[in-house]
Amino acid sequence: MKKLLIINFIFSFFVSTVFSQINTETTLILFPENIIKITFDNNDRIKSAYYKLEAAKYNFKLFESEYTQFNPLIVAPRINSNSEEYYETDVTAGMKKEFFNGSSISTYIGNRSVWGDDITRGNLNYIEAEIGVPMFSSSRKLERIIKRTFEENELYTKNLDYVDAVRTNIKDALEQYYDLVPRIKTYEILKEYRLQLTDLLSNDSSIITENDREQIEGEITNLNSKITGWEITLYSLQLQMQLSMNMGRIELGQLMKIDIDFNKPNYFGEYYIKEATDTIFQKALKNDTEFNVLGIIKKNAEEKKHLAERGKLDIYATAGGRYNYYETMGIERQNNFLMANAGIKIKINDRSVLENTIAKAQADIDAIEYTIDNRRKLIQSDILQLKDALTKKREQLISTSASLKSWKKIYTSKKELYLANQESVDNFIQAFRSLVSTNENFLKLENNYLDLIRDLDYVCGEYFTVINVLN
Repeated sequence: MKKLLIINFIFSFFVSTVFSQINTETTLILFPENIIKITFDNNDRIKSAYYKLEAAKYNFKLFESEYTQFNPLIVAPRINSNSEEYYETDVTAGMKKEFFNGSSISTYIGNRSVWGDDITRGNLNYIEAEIGVPMFSSSRKLERIIKRTFEENELYTKNLDYVDAVRTNIKDALEQYYDLVPRIKTYEILKEYRLQLTDLLSNDSSIITENDREQIEGEITNLNSKITGWEITLYSLQLQMQLSMNMGRIELGQLMKIDIDFNKPNYFGEYYIKEATDTIFQKALKNDTEFNVLGIIKKNAEEKKHLAERGKLDIYATAGGRYNYYETMGIERQNNFLMANAGIKIKINDRSVLENTIAKAQADIDAIEYTIDNRRKLIQSDILQLKDALTKKREQLISTSASLKSWKKIYTSKKELYLANQESVDNFIQAFRSLVSTNENFLKLENNYLDLIRDLDYVCGEYFTVINVLN
C-alpha cells in the first residue's frame, strides 16, 4: 500500500498497550497500517490457520526425524552359549546419527568376553566406527521423499490456506474501515443539513408561512429517516470491524478520516493512478507470498523428477574399522591392533516405479507452472481493470466536487432570496434537495474510490509489506 495514511507518531509506542488491552483500548487512532497489524496479530481465523500450518510443519518434521535420528546412547548387551558349556558376552555402547539422504555415522565402544570348560578365558575391549553413504545418485533419498508425499502436500495446502486467511481477513477489516470513513461523513453531513433546516424554522419563524413550514418539516422528516438508516449501517459495520480485528470495542471516533484532495501532492491513491502498470505488476509479484509457496512446491517436484531420472540404482557403500585396545587370553596380554572393513550394496530399482515417479513429478511441475502463469495473468488483469476504474473514479470525483461547489452556491443564493421573500419555498427546497443529493453522491463515489484502493492493495499483496508472514 503505497499511500497508507502515515501519521507522525511511532506505532511501537502503542504495541505493548494495544495487545495487552485489546478489549478495552478505545483511544487508539486506527488507520490502514495499524489495522493490518492488529488484525494480523489478533484475528481468530488467522490464528487458527497459523496453528494448522504449525501442526502440518511439525507433522512434516516428525516424518523426516524418523530418518534423521540422532541416538546419543545405544546399549546392546548379548550373551551366547552352547551345549559344550561355551559362553560368550558382547556388550556395546555408542551413538548413531542418520541423515535424510540415507547417510549414517556410528561409533561404539565394546567389551567381549569368553569362558567355559576347556576354554582359555579371554577378554577384549575395543572401539569401532562405521560410515554409510549412498553413492552415484542413489535412489534412497527419492524413496524417502516419495514416502513423505502426504505430509508434504498437507504442509503446502496449510501454507496456502494461511496466506489466504491473512489476505482475506485483513481485506475484510480494511473493507469495513474504508466503508465506515465516507459513510460517517455522509451521516454527519445529513445531520448538519437537518440542523440548518431546524435552525431556519426556529430563527426565521416570523417570515415562514404555515404551508412553507410543513414543506420544510417534511424535508426534516426525510432527513431523519436517512439518518436513522445510516445509524443502523454504521453500527453494523462497527461490529463487523470489531470482529475482524478481534477488538472488544471500536469507537467511530477512533477511525482516522481520509481527506481526498487531488490538488495536493501525495493524495490518497496517487501511486496507483500515476505509477506505470508494469511497475505496479512487478511489485505485486514480488509481494505475493503465494508465489513463494508455489515456487517451493515446484522446486520439490523438480527434485523428485531429477532423482528419479538418475536413480536407476540404489548403491550404498559402507566403511568402518575397529581398534582393539586391550585384549587378554588367559593371563597373557595380547597386542593391540586395528581392523578395517568396507562394503557395497547394489540394488536395481523397479523401472515402472521410476517411470511413474517421473511422470507424476512432471505433471506436478506442469500443474504448478500453469497455476503460476494463470495467477500472473489474473493479477495483471485485475491491476489493469482496477487501475482504469480508479482513474475514472477520480475523474468522477473531480466532476462531482465541482458540481457540489456549484450547488452550495445555488443553495446559499436561494436561501437568501427565500428569506427575503424573493424566492418560493418550492425552489428553495429543490435547491436544498439537489445539494443534499449531490453531496451524498460525492461521498458514495469517494466510498467507491476507497474500495478500489482496497482491492488494489489486496491484489498487489501490499499487506505483506507491513507484516512479516513466515512460511
